[in-house]
Amino acid sequence: MISAIIMASGSSRRMGKNKLKLKYKEKFIFEYVIDLVSSYPFDEKIIVTNDLDIIKYAEDNKITSYTNEEAIIGKSESIKIGIRNSKQKNACMFFVCDQPLLTKETVDKIIEKFNADKSLITFPIYLENRGSPMIFPPEYREKLLKLEKDQGGVILIDQSNSQSLIINSSIENLDIDIEEDYKRILEL
Repeated sequence: MISAIIMASGSSRRMGKNKLKLKYKEKFIFEYVIDLVSSYPFDEKIIVTNDLDIIKYAEDNKITSYTNEEAIIGKSESIKIGIRNSKQKNACMFFVCDQPLLTKETVDKIIEKFNADKSLITFPIYLENRGSPMIFPPEYREKLLKLEKDQGGVILIDQSNSQSLIINSSIENLDIDIEEDYKRILEL
C-alpha cells in the first residue's frame, strides 16, 4: 500500500509570492497535482499546507490536510508531518505541488517500478535530472523523521538502496521556483 503525501507549505521565498496560486491555463498551479493524486486509489492521500484555499480544494477532493506550523524551518518539516500522519505499514510517495506538468503516465511508471521491488527507494530521472515524485518504503520512516531544515529524502539515496527510471521528458520535472520558471511554463 502507498500513502500519497503532497508537500505544499513552502514559503515561495525565491518567487516573492505564493507560486502555487499562480494560474497556468485554466487552473491554479496547486490544482494540477491535487487533481492528479485524487485520481489514484492510494491507500491514503495527505497534503501538508498552510494555505486555506489549498486546504479547501484538497479536502473537496478527499485529501486529508495537515498544517505545517514550522514551514519556515524547511521542507524536512513537511516530510515529517506527512510521515507522522500516514499509516506506518505504508510506503510514502512524496509529490511537490509546484509540478503542474507531471502526467498520469509518469506516476503509473513510478508506481509500477516500485511494485517490482518494494524494498527500494524509487524515483524518476527526467532525461538527466533526478526528480519527483519519489516513493520511500516503510523501512525509511525513521530516517525521514530525522531529516533537518531543508533536507529532503534524496540524501538517503544511494545505488544500493534505490532504483530509478528514465522519463524521456524534461518538462514534467519543471517546477516553479522563480519568475523565469513561471514564464517558461506559460510559453508551453
